[in-house]
Amino acid sequence: MMKLFVVGADGQLGSDVVRLLSPTVEVTAHIADELDITDRAALRQAMEASRPEVVVNCAAYTAVNRAETEQDAAYRVNVLGARNVAEAAWRVGARVVYFSTDYVFDGTASEPYDEEAPTGPLSVYGRTKLQGEQATREANPDHLILRLAWMYGSTGHNFVRTILRLARAKDELRIVDDQVGSPTFTEDVVHQLWTAIEDGCSGTYHCVNTGQASWHAFATRIVHRLGLNVPVIAIHTVDYPSPARRPAYSVLADRKFELEQLNSMRPWEDALDDCLLRYREELFRG
Repeated sequence: MMKLFVVGADGQLGSDVVRLLSPTVEVTAHIADELDITDRAALRQAMEASRPEVVVNCAAYTAVNRAETEQDAAYRVNVLGARNVAEAAWRVGARVVYFSTDYVFDGTASEPYDEEAPTGPLSVYGRTKLQGEQATREANPDHLILRLAWMYGSTGHNFVRTILRLARAKDELRIVDDQVGSPTFTEDVVHQLWTAIEDGCSGTYHCVNTGQASWHAFATRIVHRLGLNVPVIAIHTVDYPSPARRPAYSVLADRKFELEQLNSMRPWEDALDDCLLRYREELFRG
């Protein structure tokens, strides 16, 4: 049985990696408070004790707005931490998986970004994730980098839970309609991750549900599918200023999975409906 070593196992994505892959592989899971990826020595010691075949780095600094004023903290986790994980994996002969983001792009494209498209992050978060990609590549030649986008799942803080909370507290929702991306379900990411691991994929891939939506369209589908009686009003980004700039268009195309004849992930609408149907109670508790 393959041995998997997961850091950041208590996060939104990490918890699903552990839950969904544990029946298939031997998983050693470490939560952030137990194993700090910025602690190089502790990380190496833990990995040498486990001797995994694949290391999955789910640890990340993801507070996009706060990163603008906490640049050092974002850099330590997303860049130095990523390098530490990749190096420690290389020392024990393991492949490393690093998760990146659509925010490595500047949003000026008019069609979906493929894996070869030029990058140009607009925010500290996007910049540190791009630097984390490079640190991972340099530290471990046996790497798999998956760029994700607009993630949500049954646990953790995410857009779906935010919309449900606001829909119960407000008379109307005012949601940005001029930012377009790829809403993506964590469970689908885990299934695609496992496919990529089994197939021996290496390099950089885009890993998102297919199709595209604005935040307004995303919110509207959540509200309608759950039968919530609250209007969803479209607004512009300028009407909702935030410390970090976001790309106006960050839809990702999974060209490399297509070229390698691996199945694309399902449409975002189907994934969202599935999540809302199966995890309705858990999401409302959030």
